[in-house]
Amino acid sequence: MAPEIWTPLNAAYDQLYPSSKRYMPPMLLGGVGFRDRMYAARVNVGFGQFKIVFLECIDIPKHELEVIWRHRPAEVFRATYAVADLWDFAYGTEGLGRDLSSFHGQLWNNARSAITSAAQDLSRDHAFDLSVQSSCIAAELAMKGVLAYRGWPESEIRKLNHDLPKIAEAIIKEAPSSTDVRLMQACGVFPGYANSRYKQHGLSKIQLIELAMRAQYVAADVLRRVSQRNIGGDLENRGDLPPRGDLI
Repeated sequence: MAPEIWTPLNAAYDQLYPSSKRYMPPMLLGGVGFRDRMYAARVNVGFGQFKIVFLECIDIPKHELEVIWRHRPAEVFRATYAVADLWDFAYGTEGLGRDLSSFHGQLWNNARSAITSAAQDLSRDHAFDLSVQSSCIAAELAMKGVLAYRGWPESEIRKLNHDLPKIAEAIIKEAPSSTDVRLMQACGVFPGYANSRYKQHGLSKIQLIELAMRAQYVAADVLRRVSQRNIGGDLENRGDLPPRGDLI
C-alpha cells in the first residue's frame, strides 16, 4: 500500500486503538497436529514472488519441533504437506475470486471459517469434541464450492446432502485428477455429519486432529483441480520428501 495511504491510516488506528498492536491477519488460519496436540498454522498475505518456509508457518517453539524431528520425523513430513494444503486452498480460492455475492464464494468462505474453527477447538485442552462438525463442514463446503464454480446449480448441489463420498464422486466426474483414489479414500473415512450431532462420535483427540487435517487436505485437493495453485503436488514431485501416501 502506498505510504500516503498507509501512514495516515496507521496514525488513525493508533489514535482509535492505542492499546492494540497492528498486524496483518493471515489469509487463513488452520492447524497442524503433532502427537496429541494441535498447533496453529498460518497462511500469510504475500505479494509477488516469495519463498515459503513451511515449518515456520506453524506456531510451535523451535526446540519442540527439533525434538519431534528427532523422534517422529514422519509427523514433520506430514506437517509440511499439511501447510502446503492450507496455502493451496487459501490462494486457490483467492485466485478464483472469492466473491461473496456468488454461491461458490459463499461456500468457500464458510469452508475457511470451518477450517479455522476446527483448528482452534482442537488447540484447547477441553471442549474440542465439536471440531468433528467443523471438519465435516469444511470438506463438504469446499467440494460443493468447486461444483458451484464449475456451474452446478444450487438445487443440484443441495441434493448431494452431506454425503462426502457422493460429493467426491461428482468432483471426480467434473474435474478428474491423478489423486482421485486418494480423495475417495479420504472422504470415505469421515464420520456421519448428521449422526455426530446427536451421538458420541467415539474419536480420540489424536483421531480428531487427523480428521481436521484430512478436511484441510480434501479442501486443497479439490481446489487444486480448478485453480493454478498446486504447492502440494510440487512437494510430492520434488523427490526430497517421502511419498505423501497416507500422510493426510
